Order: sequence, then structure tokens, then C-alpha cells
Amino acid sequence: MIRQKGNSWFVRWRENGAQKQKHFGIGPDAKLKAELYESEIKLAKKRGEDLAQKRHRQGLFFNELGQLYVDNLRATGRSENHIKNMVTLLNNVFVPLMPDRPVAELTFEHLLTFAGEFSGRAQSTRNRYMDYINAIFNFGVAHKLITENPMANWKKTREAKRDVQLTVEDLGRIIQQADPHLAWALEVSFNLGVRTGESELLALQWRQVDFDRSEIKVYAPKTKTWRIIPINPEFLERLRAKNAASVSSSIVEYKGKPVKSLRRSFRGACDKARIDYPVRFYDVRHLFCSTMLSKGAGLPAVSELMGHGNIKITNSYVHTQQIEKTRAVGLLPNITSV
Repeated sequence: MIRQKGNSWFVRWRENGAQKQKHFGIGPDAKLKAELYESEIKLAKKRGEDLAQKRHRQGLFFNELGQLYVDNLRATGRSENHIKNMVTLLNNVFVPLMPDRPVAELTFEHLLTFAGEFSGRAQSTRNRYMDYINAIFNFGVAHKLITENPMANWKKTREAKRDVQLTVEDLGRIIQQADPHLAWALEVSFNLGVRTGESELLALQWRQVDFDRSEIKVYAPKTKTWRIIPINPEFLERLRAKNAASVSSSIVEYKGKPVKSLRRSFRGACDKARIDYPVRFYDVRHLFCSTMLSKGAGLPAVSELMGHGNIKITNSYVHTQQIEKTRAVGLLPNITSV
């Protein structure tokens, strides 16, 4: 049966008791292709042909490879949030724009045209999308579902380094304008340096806090590792008070329930605080790192606190500290007076 979601046309049918679907893109031509494919399905069923075997002869299509990739994500224990995000991208972005041909027939030129569909998006978003596509093709090769990756020669476009401008003073202004649950989340972020969002900050549980040792154990799904973060005495008392009043097991909660997202409320607090430069919630984590480095903290220790897999990643935060560069240059002697 032909369906349309947004401007994208696709065909949905049942095969051996399971629901299948194939996308054809947008526009009149896509609709025509969908109609022809639906007719092909009906004819194959009327003749008693095995659709699975027929498609096997043609080769695996990208939507089928994508579905197998998602099944593998579930089987290997990836988070539901990651799986949901991948399914949304496959259904609404990747599959509708991918050329309608078996993966074995896709060329590097096809992928360049596909990448061109994202030209209006930020470079970081385009790189992330192509990384996902590359991962799907690599999965296909690794499991011998396809013989080669058409993106084998793909090189990621270098992203311009983002200028993080958030200061401790401005963070204080944002916290003053924030709703109580957001203000607390910002305080937790700055004192622990956790990755913001569902992966770390919103996943923090009270059972991870060791009040006797003044430390918290944080799990990083990104690197699949645990790290221990010491808690300074003042913030430890804040944690004790919040724990006593907490209703749920989550450190960050709203009306007794875990919080799913803080982006909208954070944007509102920034507007109220009249922050006139681009700022993301993730910048609080940058501020945690750069503040410690600017005050003389050792790079290896800060790298461990951040949960970075490579100390070079932590080192990239140093460039934001203009005050440190000014201090370093100030150590030079006056050459004319020597």
C-alpha cells in the first residue's frame, strides 16, 4: 500500500507475517516509482513468487541494510535513545534521499549527490550524518551483507573550531534566571563536568554518589567506561540537601520525575539573562574544563575528570583561555633592557 509521510513516498506491505517498507523520495517521480513498485509486489504475490528471494537476486537495498543495522544495535545493547534517533534519521532523512538502487550499485558519485542534500545544514551535522551512513555500510561489509563500502574513499570535512564564550559570571546570570530544576542541573554540570543530556547528566542516580568518600561514579556510554569524580566540600553539602528533598532516584528531577531534556528551558534562561552570543548547554562542560586548566590544574588529571580517551582532546580546551596566553607572554623579559 502506498503511503506518504511529509513529502516522501513509500510502499508498505506484509511479507511472511512481517511488515516491510521501501522509500522512494519526494515529488511526482517518486510517487510514480512507488506505484510501479506496488504493482510489482502485487504481481509477484499473484504469481506466487518469493519476494525475499527476488530481492536477494537484485541485491540488498539501503533501507533493508539500515533495518538490519538497527536490529544489531538492539542486539548489542545500545541505548534506546540512540536507537530511536537512528530510526528517525533512517525513516525521515537517510532512506528517502538515498538513490533507489541496490547498495551494490551505489557509487561514490551517488554518495556525493546524497551528501549534497545536506548542504543547508551545519558542517558538524553533515559530518555526523555521513558518519552514520558510513557506519551502516561498514556494518554491511563486516557481516558480509555487501561486498564493499561505497563510502570507502569518503573524507570528513574539517569543522571550524567553535569559539566557546561562556564565562563563570555569565553562567551565574543564567542560573539566576533559570527554573529551579534547570538551575540545579547547571550547578551539577559545572561541578562535575559531566556530558550534558541523557547520556550522563540526566542519567545520574543518587546511588552513584559516595557521600563518605566525597566522590561520584559516572558511566560514559560514549566510551563505555566508568570514572570517579571527587566532589568539593561545598558542593557535597548541596548534594546532601538535594538528596534529602529528592523524590526520585535521579539527581536531576522535575516534579519528582526524571528529566528528559533541558534544551528549551536553557534557551529561555539564556534569553532572560540577556546572553548576546551563541551558547549551548554543552558549553558548561567546556567551562568546567577550561576553568580548571586556567587555574593551573594538571592536564592529565583534568583529562581523567572529563573522561576523555585521549589527552589531546583535553588539550584543545586550552586555546580558549586568553588570560593564560597573556600571562605566559608576560613572562618574557624586555629585550631592550637586557
